[in-house]
Amino acid sequence: MTISDIILMGVKQKSFPRYLFKFRACNDNTKRVFLNNELWFSNPLDFNDPFDCNIPIDSTFSNAQVEEWLRDSCGITDNIAIDKLIQALQKNPNVAVEQVKKAMQETGMCCFSADEYSILQWSHYANYHKGICLKFDITNDPAFFDNIQVVCYRNMMPHYNHITQHDKIVEYLIKPKFYQWSYENEVRIVKPKPLMDLNKNNRAFKFKEGTLVEMIFGANTTADDLNTYKDLCKKRNIPISKMELSTGATYGLEKRSW
Repeated sequence: MTISDIILMGVKQKSFPRYLFKFRACNDNTKRVFLNNELWFSNPLDFNDPFDCNIPIDSTFSNAQVEEWLRDSCGITDNIAIDKLIQALQKNPNVAVEQVKKAMQETGMCCFSADEYSILQWSHYANYHKGICLKFDITNDPAFFDNIQVVCYRNMMPHYNHITQHDKIVEYLIKPKFYQWSYENEVRIVKPKPLMDLNKNNRAFKFKEGTLVEMIFGANTTADDLNTYKDLCKKRNIPISKMELSTGATYGLEKRSW
């Protein structure tokens, strides 16, 4: 089964949405999305939520658990090497903690939302509704959106032990987020270290032409930015819409073709 098959199956089964949205302020970095077909994959330890991908890491484990981890997960079978590593961990149990943090720093993450109508996200991530929202169709570039993770919002904070829970690093470190962020409806694309290395440690990854399928102006986008991004979209044949403030009985946004 190919990556494309997996992505298409996931969309069909509603394991994740077909369309992902990225809210952006109108600046030079945003223009590069249009000019270079690229998105930035951040160091997750730089996220604005200090708990995000940075939960407590438990460094309590037995020698037997370390040996099992080294043999089964790391592929180390030499008894002398295993003994030396166990002794090193006994002297400094935080070695495992340091390695996990290093691994997270070397990972790239690009965050999206499944909700283009979120008033809060337009305020927080699109310069108070003066920016734009980019709509991507993940089925048009499955390889770019491989390793897609839907964020799980929770009140209780998990704790992670790399020796005993190494097979649950995504579940414990990448997917959980404090429940008050649930308005984001966040979906993450993760680029692990091997892919970062292949990209020569450049955190900007290119997506295929036709993956960006719509650009949505905010309700308060300035006239200058309207003209600038209209021209950028025209050159790439990208459809344009614009959000307007609802005048009905409830708070909301209404999208109109533009």
